[in-house]
Amino acid sequence: MKKHFVLKTIFATLGVAVILAISAFGIASLFAPAAMMELTASVGLQSISADYAYHEYERSGDIAYLARSFIISADLEHDRTADERFSTLYGLDSFGDFCTSQDEAIGEVEYVEGYTYRSYVCGLAACVRYRLAKNEEDSENVIGFAASETDGSFPQGNPIIQLAIEAADAKDVRFCTLLLAELESGRYDAASKDYSYIVAMLEEVALA
Repeated sequence: MKKHFVLKTIFATLGVAVILAISAFGIASLFAPAAMMELTASVGLQSISADYAYHEYERSGDIAYLARSFIISADLEHDRTADERFSTLYGLDSFGDFCTSQDEAIGEVEYVEGYTYRSYVCGLAACVRYRLAKNEEDSENVIGFAASETDGSFPQGNPIIQLAIEAADAKDVRFCTLLLAELESGRYDAASKDYSYIVAMLEEVALA
């Protein structure tokens, strides 16, 4: 009888502990999504961390959390979620100033001349939209977006470069042909460091 009582007490205590833990987790999720974002990221739960980052953006309005949620989702190829979050990010009046502030915070990346945070984010978005494209019109829209965010000097790390690598890796003949036509439109500096390399890469796929 005594043993039965002890076991019953242990299980009751464990039950209360589990309930309290679940309650604490729920409260933290609701009121401290930023803390939960860091916690889940630290244990490798990147997808959940991205969701917490987005919830923190909804709670606080801090664009940095929205950007983080987009980047993680894009890296994980959760494309529909990433595209929705990028559309929100890109549509904010503060997007340009935020990108500038990130460049200032990071400082010049010496081994990537001309690299900017905006180019990086928009390149990711172009790759997301490429993966979501269902027809030629979608593909042309993706290329148009990447082109609109690529300076004519064709700096390293620009969105067209990121998009070209994505399409070439996929051996996408149709898309590489369309992107090659954009590159040969005369808008870009053919003497830039990466232009010839990217054209050759696309030709290898398009003319295979």
